[in-house]
Amino acid sequence: MNSKAFAIFVGAIMVFSVFAGFVMLGSDTSSVPVETEQSNSLDNFEATGSLVEWNFEGLGDVLEMAPESTVMAYWIDLNASENLTKAASAFMPQSIGLLYGSQLYSTKIEKMAGINFNGSWTEFHLIKPYKVGYGGLVIPYENYMMIPTGDDYVTVLGKPVLFGLQSQVPQVLDVISGGLPVEGFALVGDERSDLQVAAFGSGGDSMPLTGAYDQFYLEIAAENGSDERYRLDAKMLSPSGESIRKFEDLASSNNLSYSADGSLVEISGAVGNENLQNVLMTFIGSGTRIVEVG
Repeated sequence: MNSKAFAIFVGAIMVFSVFAGFVMLGSDTSSVPVETEQSNSLDNFEATGSLVEWNFEGLGDVLEMAPESTVMAYWIDLNASENLTKAASAFMPQSIGLLYGSQLYSTKIEKMAGINFNGSWTEFHLIKPYKVGYGGLVIPYENYMMIPTGDDYVTVLGKPVLFGLQSQVPQVLDVISGGLPVEGFALVGDERSDLQVAAFGSGGDSMPLTGAYDQFYLEIAAENGSDERYRLDAKMLSPSGESIRKFEDLASSNNLSYSADGSLVEISGAVGNENLQNVLMTFIGSGTRIVEVG
């Protein structure tokens, strides 16, 4: 989906679709719980059926919900750094949550993720639960309630909230219910970071660096909670010569360390806020970027 089509799609969701009714019914701020120990309780949705309930602290948790055909995944803490969120909005694939998150719910998206499988994206949005009214048809699936959100898209409430194509969200629910998740993302560890991105080169030229490697992994975190400097670590397994040259050039131009050990190539170091977006844009694939964020 190109940027024009994506904008038209978002407009249709926000203005004309059943999802607009869903947002309106959930937008009574008196329904939003105050910050208490109970404010994150899924009971606050006051919704029928099963709700998604899964750990959501990093990319590893996301991959545990991802179907076996997943070729790319990302996770971002939207509370960690306003500048990082802004830069990620230009770098990341088409994302309803990143670009329009403040308009989707009565409370902000605090953390979010996305997975690419079967040629499209499904998103995960972590929000504080609040009373939601169903403004139209609800589609049951294995006792989960899929709320139509425009042509062919659905939302499923929980921790996190799921958003994606009606044909794909059930596959995520199948994994959550005990199905087999994706395997093989060898570069993703247990570390926590503010932004994490992982991809298989088999995903093609829409992957970071056009998929010219076996695997890719990137993590970025604000240093000491600051919006001024960020710790970056990027790795590739079995990269092409062109991808290696891009890593070498990126390391040289940004004073990052570069290392190669067998089939693993890595760059790491600190990046200033003024260079963060340019560094991220270096990693994009041919179909990744959709918008300039100035």
